[in-house]
Amino acid sequence: MRLALIPGCAAMLSAPLLARAQVTAPVEPAWTWASSTESPLAVSASELSDQEADLQRACGAPEQGLRAVARVLVERRARGLGYLDLDGLTFAQRASGEPHVWPRAWIVSGRAMDHGASLKKLAAWRESFRDEGVRRCGLASGYAPDGTHIIAAIALDAIADLTRPLPVRTHAGSWLTVEARVTIPATGARVVVVGPGGEPRTVPTSFDGSRVLARFAPDRPGAFTVQLVVDAATGPRPALEAQVFADSDPPVTIPNLPSPGESEGAGAADASTSLARMLASFRKLQRLPALTRDARLDAVALGHARRMMEARTVGHDVGDGDPAQRLQNAGLSASEAGENVAHAQTVTLAHRALYQSPSHRANMQRAEFGQLGLAVIDDPDGSVWVAEVFARQLAAAGPK
Repeated sequence: MRLALIPGCAAMLSAPLLARAQVTAPVEPAWTWASSTESPLAVSASELSDQEADLQRACGAPEQGLRAVARVLVERRARGLGYLDLDGLTFAQRASGEPHVWPRAWIVSGRAMDHGASLKKLAAWRESFRDEGVRRCGLASGYAPDGTHIIAAIALDAIADLTRPLPVRTHAGSWLTVEARVTIPATGARVVVVGPGGEPRTVPTSFDGSRVLARFAPDRPGAFTVQLVVDAATGPRPALEAQVFADSDPPVTIPNLPSPGESEGAGAADASTSLARMLASFRKLQRLPALTRDARLDAVALGHARRMMEARTVGHDVGDGDPAQRLQNAGLSASEAGENVAHAQTVTLAHRALYQSPSHRANMQRAEFGQLGLAVIDDPDGSVWVAEVFARQLAAAGPK
């Protein structure tokens, strides 16, 4: 059985980190934005404690913008605020002037944590994912008012850098220069800009195999997304993104942006049916075969969602075995299986976070999957725990 999974374990949360509601929710602070977007930006050794320096070396090359995001995670945890989902992490990156894509987040907390154990956990997490490019990382630590020690890291593999500062604020009609350097072999690169109420447009771009140069002018007031797309060995893929605000102010709260299929979940009899409708709508939009809901997989998903809630941990093995073991324990076999898990404030936000995570979305849109099991567990704090189990050629397991 080949499993398409996202890593996670009890002491760490791997991206996407999904928002956790509080019984008495602390007030969300207003976000402030950097004046420009740029990379790489070095982290001074004097900024790091000895323990932070050890952890930073275990995580990857230091990046100041990512360290700013890691600080946000530590501060949110210390204040009792929820974890940021992928939308939130990306928003924090853009607000911090950090342009890279596909971030992974790691956070661990506890009293009197063993430094050596933290190093091993961080190193194991670092090795749990690998993209193209140069591993960059931001590391921060701090303490909650009750003395809880918190360590957070944001890591990604950078395939390009925005080598010239791009202002966050500008005026409509003002020309801006996008200058970047691609760090992996590439056959092409282009800059795409989309503004308020307009269609995405590719702006004139030069590329010499490494250096990218482009210019554009916002044609109206509002928010513009600037994206660098690189033609790599695996095909076109986003490499960098930045937000530019023409004659307008950046948002002070994380925008609430829907994902494809999200509206189809409204009016369902229960949260599990709502999630199934959203997933079915997404696959229909992608012209993929419909998935057949299977009660046996529902039971597997339900058991794992309940176990995650009990363990207060999002992961694929939280003491009840990995997905392969859980299928086997249920007397099932499959030629291929996958699993998505989430903890979010609502089932809609869970679907949105899973859709926006490339690795989770790969399970959602894998054409070979034919059967589906879903479970949504309501937490007493008002949040939900979600498990999606996908299978190909599901059958009762034969005798051993």
